[in-house]
Amino acid sequence: MLHTTSPAGRRRPAARRRATERRGATGRRRAAWLAAVVAVALAAGGCGGATGGYGGDRKQTLIIAENEPPATFDPAQADNSTVDEVVRPAYDTLVAYGAGNKIVPGVATEWTVSEDGRSIDLTLRDDVRFHDGARLTATDVRYSLDRIKRLKVGVASLLTAYESTKVLDDTHLTIRLTRPFAPMVPALTRVYLLNSKLVEAHKGGDDGQKWLATHDAGSGPYRVTGYTPNQEAKFARYDAYWGGFSGQAKNVVFRYLPQAATQKSSLLAGDIDIAMDIDPNDWASFESNKEFKVDKADSNVQLSVFFKMKDSPVSNRALREAITYAYQYDQHIRAILKGAGKQAVGVLPSTMNCFDASVPQPAYDLAKARNTLKAAGLSGVTLTMTYLKATAEMELAATLFQSDLAKIGVKLKLQAVTFPEYVQRLKTNQTTPDLGMIYAFPPNPDTDSILYQLFDSKFINNGQNNGGYRNPKVDSLVEKAQGLTDQRERCGLYSQAQRIIAADVASVNMSNPQTVTVMRKGVQGYAYQPSHHQTVDVYRVKVG
Repeated sequence: MLHTTSPAGRRRPAARRRATERRGATGRRRAAWLAAVVAVALAAGGCGGATGGYGGDRKQTLIIAENEPPATFDPAQADNSTVDEVVRPAYDTLVAYGAGNKIVPGVATEWTVSEDGRSIDLTLRDDVRFHDGARLTATDVRYSLDRIKRLKVGVASLLTAYESTKVLDDTHLTIRLTRPFAPMVPALTRVYLLNSKLVEAHKGGDDGQKWLATHDAGSGPYRVTGYTPNQEAKFARYDAYWGGFSGQAKNVVFRYLPQAATQKSSLLAGDIDIAMDIDPNDWASFESNKEFKVDKADSNVQLSVFFKMKDSPVSNRALREAITYAYQYDQHIRAILKGAGKQAVGVLPSTMNCFDASVPQPAYDLAKARNTLKAAGLSGVTLTMTYLKATAEMELAATLFQSDLAKIGVKLKLQAVTFPEYVQRLKTNQTTPDLGMIYAFPPNPDTDSILYQLFDSKFINNGQNNGGYRNPKVDSLVEKAQGLTDQRERCGLYSQAQRIIAADVASVNMSNPQTVTVMRKGVQGYAYQPSHHQTVDVYRVKVG
C-alpha cells in the first residue's frame, strides 16, 4: 500500500514516504516493545553496537543515515518504507521494477497472466539459496503469499484478490485470484520471499511475527547481523547470493539519526556515506562541495492534509473548501522545498500512471476563503492537526498552515507524532485527528496504489484511508478498474474518481516533492527508485 509515511521524516504507505512514500500501514509493533525484544534477541547473537563492529573495514562498509527506525524486520509489514528499507537487502521478490517503471524478473524468470485475468503462471530460478543454504522453491513462494493472506496486515492490502497458489513443481507455480486484478503483478514487487521451513519452525502463536521481527529468513544479497535499538541496523554480504557481487560493500549499516543537523555533521565527518534527510537549507552547500554529490529525483510521493470526514468540524464541506483556499502553495514550493518539487494537482502525484492534470486544484485566495466561511455562517473554529516529527518539510508546512488559517479566523492546534502513533490514531474515528498531514508513499506506480489504498471505504479505520473518506461511486470506479487490462479504460475510470474526490474536498493537496539524496563522491551506482521511496537499493551501490 500505501504507504503513507514521510519522505524526510517518514512516514516518515509514499515520498523529508518520510511515502509512501512514510504512506499507510497496519499491524505494526509498538516501537518501545520492539526495541526491547530486538535488543535482547540480536545481542544474544553477538552483534556489535553502534560503534565499530565492521571488522575494521570501514572502506568496505556502506553507512546510510535514516531518521526513523523500523517497527519490525517482518517482510509482511514492508508496505511501510522504514521496514521496506531493512527488508530489501535481506530478501528477494518474484519481480521488481526496473528502469522506466518496467517490471523485470527477480526470482521469477517468466510469468504469464491468463486471458481471464484470474491466474498467473510463473517460472522460478533454480539457483536461489536462503541464507541457511536451503534452496528456494515454489513451496516457499506459496507459503509467503498464504502467510500474508492469513495475517491481513501490511502488504495484504495490495493482495486483496489473492486466493491461493498451486505448486506444480519446484520451479513452476500458478497464483490464483478471486477476480481479475490488474494490480496483482505490481503488488508482487512487495512480496518478499520467506524460507518456509525456517519460519514454520519458529511459528509460535502468531504465524512467526514475533520471530521475524528480530530474525532474517531471506535469500537476498545481505544477511541481518545486528540491531541496536534506535541506533543502527547491520548487514553482512551473503557471498552465495545468486546474483553475485562486483564492487558492493561487504557490510551495510543503517544508522538512525533523527535530526537533519546530525546527518549533515556526520556526512561531513565521514561517519556516513548517504543521507536522505538533509535540511533543504543545506543542499546548496553540499552542491558546491566537490567531495559530495547531490541527487534530485522526481518521486511518486505527495504531501497532503487529510480531513476527518465524520464527526468533526471539517465534516462541513464549506469549512474544508475554505481551508483549501487559505494555504500558500507557491510559498511552500519556493521557501520550504527550495524549488525541489511542485504543487500538487488533485490527489494523484503527477508522476503516476493515469494522472489527470485537468482536475480542479484550489489556489491561494484569502478573500474566497473568508467569503466561503461567511456564507456558511462559520466562525470561531478550532481544529487539531497531527504531523510527523523530525520531518523538515512537514514541520515548516505545519507552521505555515497554522499561520495561514489564523488569517481566516481558524485556530489550528499542532500535534507532532511518530508514524506508529499516527497509524494507531486512525484505528478509530474517535481518535482520528481533524486534520492529518502525511505523505502518500505508493508502493508502485500503478494508480490503484493511491486511489484504492487511500480512498476506498474498505480501508477506513485500518491506518490507510486517512480521513475516513467514503463515496460508493469512487469505490465502484476504482474496483471496476482493477478488473480491466486495457490501460486506457482503466485511466478513464481513474480520472472520474480523481474528479469526484476533488469535488468532495477530501484533502489539502500541498506538494509533489523531489527526493534529494546527498552522498560522498566515492559512492557509485545509487539511483532513486520511485517504487521504493526513501530506501536505498544497496545491491546496486558500489563503494570506493
